[in-house]
Amino acid sequence: MTKTRSCLRVEIILNQAIEEDLFDRFQAHQTGTAFTRLCPVFGRGSSGERRGDQVWPEENVLILIYCDREEKDRLVRAVREVKALYPGEGIKLFSSTVDLQEV
Repeated sequence: MTKTRSCLRVEIILNQAIEEDLFDRFQAHQTGTAFTRLCPVFGRGSSGERRGDQVWPEENVLILIYCDREEKDRLVRAVREVKALYPGEGIKLFSSTVDLQEV
């Protein structure tokens, strides 16, 4: 039998150069202990283009976290603190409600 419950999917996309600072903030807020990390991630956003090539050498990281509302709030605080430290660097947080099906 499959159990289904709602949870939040949080996606954090950030410049790889500030990734360590984000994980430091996660630790300070006791959050982000269960995650999936995808790297490199390429694309273009409001902070510029990231392709990992000679023209656009920087790379992004994508962190996926499935959590409840309380943990999402701690993640948001951590991301805001990193953004305050590095206002010119790209870091975005997206969240959506998803159905988690335990099989």
